[in-house]
Amino acid sequence: MKIIQRVLIVLGLLLLVSCGSSEPVAGGSNIPRPPAGGCSDRVAGIKNAYFGDLHVHTRDSFDAYFFNSINGPREAYRFAKGEPAGLPSGDDDPNTAQRSLQLDRPLDFTAVTDHAEYLGDFRSICQVGGTLPTGVNPACNLIGNNTRNNINALVNGDTPFATKLILAGLTDLPLTRFAWQQQVTITDEEYEPCRFTTLHGYEYSSQKKGQMLHRNVIFLGDNIPSDVFGSEQVTDVLIENNTNDEWRLFDHLQQNCVLKDGCQALTIPHSANLSDGRMFLAAQSDGLPVGRNGDPLTLADAQLRAEMDRAVEIHQHKGNSECAVGLEGPYLQGEESACDFELNKSVCTGLPNDPPVCAQYCRGDALNDPPFCNYRQQPTFSVSLCETVGVDGGSGPTENCTTPLDMVRNALAEGLLIKQALNGVNPYRQAFIGSTDTHNGTPGNVQEKGWSGHGGVLDDEPKDQLGYWVCDNKNGDPADPASCTNRRFLDRGRAFNPGGLAGVWAEQNTREDIWNGLQRGESFATSGPRIRIRSYASWQAPPDDICQRLASGEDLIAQGLPGARMGADLPARPEGAGAPYVVVWAMQDPGGDTPGTPLQRIDLIKGWYDSDGRPKVREYAGVVKTRDTVRPPSQTDCSVQAGSHPAQLCTVWRDPDFIAGRDSFYYARALEVPSCRWSEQLCLSRQVDCSLLSAANGMFPESSGLRGYEGCCKIEGAPGSFHGARTFHTIEERAWASPIWYEPRAR
Repeated sequence: MKIIQRVLIVLGLLLLVSCGSSEPVAGGSNIPRPPAGGCSDRVAGIKNAYFGDLHVHTRDSFDAYFFNSINGPREAYRFAKGEPAGLPSGDDDPNTAQRSLQLDRPLDFTAVTDHAEYLGDFRSICQVGGTLPTGVNPACNLIGNNTRNNINALVNGDTPFATKLILAGLTDLPLTRFAWQQQVTITDEEYEPCRFTTLHGYEYSSQKKGQMLHRNVIFLGDNIPSDVFGSEQVTDVLIENNTNDEWRLFDHLQQNCVLKDGCQALTIPHSANLSDGRMFLAAQSDGLPVGRNGDPLTLADAQLRAEMDRAVEIHQHKGNSECAVGLEGPYLQGEESACDFELNKSVCTGLPNDPPVCAQYCRGDALNDPPFCNYRQQPTFSVSLCETVGVDGGSGPTENCTTPLDMVRNALAEGLLIKQALNGVNPYRQAFIGSTDTHNGTPGNVQEKGWSGHGGVLDDEPKDQLGYWVCDNKNGDPADPASCTNRRFLDRGRAFNPGGLAGVWAEQNTREDIWNGLQRGESFATSGPRIRIRSYASWQAPPDDICQRLASGEDLIAQGLPGARMGADLPARPEGAGAPYVVVWAMQDPGGDTPGTPLQRIDLIKGWYDSDGRPKVREYAGVVKTRDTVRPPSQTDCSVQAGSHPAQLCTVWRDPDFIAGRDSFYYARALEVPSCRWSEQLCLSRQVDCSLLSAANGMFPESSGLRGYEGCCKIEGAPGSFHGARTFHTIEERAWASPIWYEPRAR
């Protein structure tokens, strides 16, 4: 009863204040246009690699606002252009910029994609449209404290009931329209054709019952919808149901954009790795996954999804979604060498009940084990394989489970199977991008060294990023284990990473060119570095200068070379032709303030289905690679062992296992030589000595100056016998080219 009373009081205070909010003036009437003859640096038939961020949250997002994000959409765009931005820090004055950061190189394009749910509501209400300073509204302070104190529950989709009641009371308020129209104006004003592209967008964030079903919506045109469309409904506070959430979004976009003049839209799903199997549902016995209303997917809806979901965000702040050790399932054939990269939700944890495959990664070696082997927070990192997978929270037996189809490449292969039952329509066919998912309004902030976090005051200090001891009891002291109930090490922040970037091959840097590149699948993803990667496939041997032509950006198809660019279909197979030729070229990030890191190899990944109709994937590792020995970075200063590794790699490869009668896809992955992870950079910056840990409590003494850096150590033991070993976490940054597709019959 007390909870209900508090909620009613909070809602009353919020609604009273909201009545004084003024409606912002929508702009967008003077949208900048590119020159009639095209950009001055445009060369017909030559494509450039443009880098951007299509997943950016500002203070207009509900969660970012209460993380004390101080940057709005305009600040986000200015940051992407190379201007400095401020970040909050600490508890004394969390609403004022205490830190400053700046990109070493501007981005080429950006979309601010704030959550559609309650977009701008809390800034409008708590600050009366921005006319009051933050922190003065007691109702908003109560919500903010509740949000920050329950962040782990919110990340997992377990929104506290009191918060649900408050949000339900705001669901139908017309405030999002005002904030959205203000964003539209800013997005148009910050667009600089040929130099910097802004794209209109928002995030549709269904996360009912812990199943993350998020998509970013990216628009093109002068007649975009006058409001955003969110996943929340008033009834969700009592009955959560996500069965039709993606279909509601697709239907809305069709009716309010696609079928109208002057508006186009595409959707980009992300965080499949956190969807509990919900993002990409498996085919049932009839060959079809569950679709609208829980019925088998129809051909019409398969076409609708394929038309809307043009790319998938394969890497971001909350982890990698390409592949994961322990989640090979029935898909992987042979060995895989690179699926231990930035796993946020891993079934491999270094615990005795790990799946057997984890033993080759989690060996109890603090210096060499991947980060996911040392995460200690429970139950967040106690992840099981889903025994059942379904809509509306139907994955289990535990809520925090995962499935092989949470990994994109397995889902692409599953799509080939589903296609056979849907008259040739593959609902899971998508290109690749990366982005950050920053909640600081800092697009492109992907530098590992000195990374400042993406969550406002949630990860603004070393202890928040690396982990710290906590108690359940309010009066407990983590430094005194005897007074601490359920004492545990909270290291949720260490599982995150700086995120990735989206790459697009286009002739010029304009809205139309960038959006069309995404639409046709000529995009690529990186884990942060500005690695360039391109692929091409054909039935005939490519010319001897194919690598130089790919490197130059030549539009091979437009120049009359028969074949397929990445994201496209191979043309019909000529009579008597053998396996296709797949050409891949990649170039290292040239670097900005610091030199880029050289490449070590390119892998080819193939997906197909076998004679029994079972979807499969296979890695062909190192189809081209460095001739030098690949070594880890220095444990002393994290310097990369550059050796004589190449800045560029290119190869012509033919599928040794090609089956002409089976659908398949091919995508490439280029890997850098190893470098230090952001967490290692942070630990090294303080020269952390784990022998200084207190045996009594597993914490550094205050006098050491290392309090808050305990997450740099693998801590074992119990009160009185705690000891730690220094970890050394490295990564192999990478880029992914979008798949090239083959089907036995031409489209």
